Amino acid sequence: VLPAAALIALTFSSDSDPNTNRRFNGRISAHRRFVFGSLSLEKVKAIKAAAGVTVNDVVLALCAGALRELLLEVGELPDEPLVAMVPVSVRTPEQQGTFGNRVSTMVVEVPTHEPDPVRRLQRVHEVMRSAKDRHRALPADLMQDLTQFIPPALVARSARVLAELAGVERLRPALNLVVSNVPGPRVPLYCMGARLEANYPVSVIVDGVGLNITVLSYRDHLDFGIVADREQIADLWPLMDAMCRALEQLDDAVCGAAAADRPAQAPVPA
Repeated sequence: VLPAAALIALTFSSDSDPNTNRRFNGRISAHRRFVFGSLSLEKVKAIKAAAGVTVNDVVLALCAGALRELLLEVGELPDEPLVAMVPVSVRTPEQQGTFGNRVSTMVVEVPTHEPDPVRRLQRVHEVMRSAKDRHRALPADLMQDLTQFIPPALVARSARVLAELAGVERLRPALNLVVSNVPGPRVPLYCMGARLEANYPVSVIVDGVGLNITVLSYRDHLDFGIVADREQIADLWPLMDAMCRALEQLDDAVCGAAAADRPAQAPVPA
């Protein structure tokens, strides 16, 4: 029995696929690029209400739009959508307020191949709804129990296998990136009298998955922290700028004239 990550890795196809984007799917180096910025949570919620989707759907659609723009700029946009691992909470209502992490993951497509922002959002909503339906069919504690059952030595061995597979060019990657959206407090937080203005998350990347987009909501904004391998992308700031443009495009397309009454919010500069 192998851990889920190893099982995913072993489902790679050995057929060469010219449409597969490999920019973020090589072995990572010891160096990182990190960018951050904030987007309006009010706009995201307005889009959510107008389109009948979730906040997480809007965040994934923004990521799809920004990645599409970035990959078009470098001439590496694949015909097929990218694939992302999305962590999800499996905490039951009875477990609310208890300590510990209760998280599983879903593997879903990110529709970077769709040029229209509204259809992109609709596609994300459909994909996420289908993935959630499949996810609910599994017991919430299954993956947690599995990771506790597997011996650490076997987990370490499977991690080494993943690292080796990540460097084989002829294998098609099972994932391109990780996208995580974590709800945070709506009230200001303080430390020794100083108010927290923003909370930019810094996550991790691994061999074969060299891009991580993590989002934390805080007060009235979404704080983005984007991490990539330095050898895989020359400049990561255009991706954060593209997130801002993707929000404006989606806001205009979904909310229409009402969107013009709200001020634009640019990402926070470094």
